[in-house]
Amino acid sequence: MAQNHQPHVQTKQDEFVEIPMNIERGTATLINQTGGNRKKRQWVTIVICISFVVIGQSIARLLENFYYDQTHRLDYDDSRQYDGAWTQSLLQSVGFPLLIIPFLLFPSRKQSNPPPITSDRPSVKYLAIIYPCLGITMAAHGRLSATAKLSIPFGIFTLIYTTQLFFTSVFSRIINKTRFNRWIFISLAFAIATGALTLSTSFGGEPDEAEESWGKGSWSAFFAAVIFSLLLCNVQNAFDSVISKRDEASNRKPSFAVVMEMLTSPCLAASVMSAAALLISGEQHDLRREMEGFSKGKASYVLAMAGQAAAWQIYWVGIVGLVFVVSCVFSNIISVITWPIVSALVVVFFNFMDDDFDAFKGAAFATAVLSISAYVYKLKKEEKETDDSSS
Repeated sequence: MAQNHQPHVQTKQDEFVEIPMNIERGTATLINQTGGNRKKRQWVTIVICISFVVIGQSIARLLENFYYDQTHRLDYDDSRQYDGAWTQSLLQSVGFPLLIIPFLLFPSRKQSNPPPITSDRPSVKYLAIIYPCLGITMAAHGRLSATAKLSIPFGIFTLIYTTQLFFTSVFSRIINKTRFNRWIFISLAFAIATGALTLSTSFGGEPDEAEESWGKGSWSAFFAAVIFSLLLCNVQNAFDSVISKRDEASNRKPSFAVVMEMLTSPCLAASVMSAAALLISGEQHDLRREMEGFSKGKASYVLAMAGQAAAWQIYWVGIVGLVFVVSCVFSNIISVITWPIVSALVVVFFNFMDDDFDAFKGAAFATAVLSISAYVYKLKKEEKETDDSSS
């Protein structure tokens, strides 16, 4: 389903097995293969991944707002402005042990003739380099985005952060050799509009005028957008260039289980980096003070932090799953068009600066629907054209 894949992906003719852990990857499985049941399973996986993105991002952002609201972030002074920044970065990756659960619920089928270990050695070397690099990228993105949101008004952060769609398109063309057609451009245009129209969203950790640091916040938001784009494109590149070749060399079927593999090691590296930075900065001393001063009590504080860690893992499974099944561009589009849902939920559950539903939020929902509709139409159109040519 991705716009462009290496030839070895196009020739796969493996059978589908169980969803969600053992579904095949690649454009060929949805567009170039004719099995109706296989196509249906592929679309079901896409819907599940989109649901994970919506649910994970919504819960994580709501709990993040809850955290800043209950720690009275709006009352902080300059010396405590960036309290919790490394903590928020750590929460985005530290829940990775939860990824073991799918392997317990959906055990993979054993191969009757397991491949020799030597066939995996080249890919192991590459992955040993790729995974830590992805983890460092995740940690840097988490820290930069947290810093940006604590430095500039959230509306400005949103406008700058939306540029990730542009960078993902550019990097995808360079790194993944993606080919774009008019429907992808239309989808991207509506997704950019969706991100920009969420500028009226409020945020519990937004700085007051005395705390604003426009230079630091703007550059942090900009580099967070660039790094997130690079992360998605390199995840797709790892799937296409390393993992697919490894599975072919080992005579294994490419399954959704590699999404968990793709997340576990980088999240471990990101957690180690964020935890080390948290300890070096002395931020661990603030955690006890925050817990004791949490308005809803210590138990609510622990639950809010644990809930964020779990929600972020749900989000990452959805995001990386969409890269695996479709492409990094589609994954990024889905991530951005989820923002209006988060914006609406913030209005429902919180009352920051008298935030309310407005024309911008309504327009953002409309452009989000148009964005995903354009991309899905593109995928269905390619599927139909392939079916016609094969009949």
